[in-house]
Amino acid sequence: MPSIAVVGAGQAGLVLSAALLRAGWRVSLCSDRTPEELLAGRGRPTACLFGDQVEYEAELGLDFWPEASRMRRIHLDLCTGDRDAAFAVDAPLRKPALAVDQRLKFSRGLKELGARGASVSIGAVAEDGLEELAAAHDLVVVTAGTGSGSLFEPDPVRCVHTEPQRKLFMMNIHGYDLAARPEHREGVFSFLPGTVEVFWVPFHDRDVGESRSVVLEAAPGGRADRFCGVTSADEGLAVLKEVVDELLPHESAFLRPSRPTNPVTWIKGEVLPVVRRPVGVLPSGRHVLGLGDAVVLNDPLTGQGANNATRMARFFAEELAAFDGPYTPDWLTSRFDEWWERGRHTNEFTNRMLAPLTAAQKELILAASRHPGIAEQLWEGFNDPSSLSPWFFEAPAAREFLARCDVGRLDVLRYKLAVAARVVGRKLVGRKPVGPGPVRRPAGGRAAT
Repeated sequence: MPSIAVVGAGQAGLVLSAALLRAGWRVSLCSDRTPEELLAGRGRPTACLFGDQVEYEAELGLDFWPEASRMRRIHLDLCTGDRDAAFAVDAPLRKPALAVDQRLKFSRGLKELGARGASVSIGAVAEDGLEELAAAHDLVVVTAGTGSGSLFEPDPVRCVHTEPQRKLFMMNIHGYDLAARPEHREGVFSFLPGTVEVFWVPFHDRDVGESRSVVLEAAPGGRADRFCGVTSADEGLAVLKEVVDELLPHESAFLRPSRPTNPVTWIKGEVLPVVRRPVGVLPSGRHVLGLGDAVVLNDPLTGQGANNATRMARFFAEELAAFDGPYTPDWLTSRFDEWWERGRHTNEFTNRMLAPLTAAQKELILAASRHPGIAEQLWEGFNDPSSLSPWFFEAPAAREFLARCDVGRLDVLRYKLAVAARVVGRKLVGRKPVGPGPVRRPAGGRAAT
């Protein structure tokens, strides 16, 4: 029976451990906190899982929250600099997404895997601890991102950024006014390009259950970059309301009565995206494998952190279960390179969205506002970023894609003129900026309930 030590009981660690236990491996799972400590902790990232990853967790028996709301649609408002929502994209997801508080997931998951036969140990694992684990197991996998930078060297070929691209703020809220904005029965994205992106995600919160997790990404130094001085959930919510009132006023009525779900359920900060080499060498010469945030860390703009960790854990669980060893550095690196052929699309998707939208991408999103089928394919990129290649990344491929969808250059021009006329018309009549108005949904599409 092969043996593995998994350091870190987060998304990648729990998924990998569950998959290899199912495959008959002897699993040692190391967590720096007890299940009770994980449950009692501060707020964690939203970590919305999209369709395939939701299904894989269920396949592994890690779906413990049937009462949690699934996200079945996404509504995107693309706004202009004069506080106006220029147009909206609204379409169903091909498979439901799910966001459950990671404090619940990690606490329950650690208990569950212990009950299934994993040997669970509690405490931080330093270098000497890794040496002991490596001597006692066929393979050690490090999935905890914090503190792993010295173990796994950055890969200069795969790294793109040298500094954080956004200032981040996240909090969970309840008490909002769904009647004022029925679109929020599902997922809502509010984009003011070059300034701020706000994601309003249906969420199962530790304290209140049904809630919304609000993730705000602000351009550094821009008009929405106001959260550095925030020291409490109440302060954070007050600043969030100010930003929404000023920049995204069509969301104000929904947000106004909101309250934090808990005084500690909020986060601020920034992320430096990085890709690291997957194998680290210990002083003894023994080696360990890195997975999840330990080796691939993206900005959360496209919601890929937990999804990427799940995909990576699934890939390596299948590869390890099918191979008798030995698990040499060359073999592990080769498997990572194989995974990267698909996994790189996640980084490309995130990096492209962090940059200003290209003319071709703007046209794709505009066409999606008129064609729900295009919007559905766009949303599928959150579930499987490789599905966006090459049509979302390359201008010639984008034009070919639109042509296959029966959208020609004259159609795109007509869409642009309609948006311009609408925005200008509002200014001429002096109307208060509002949302983009009703969105047509295709026959058979799921209405929010």
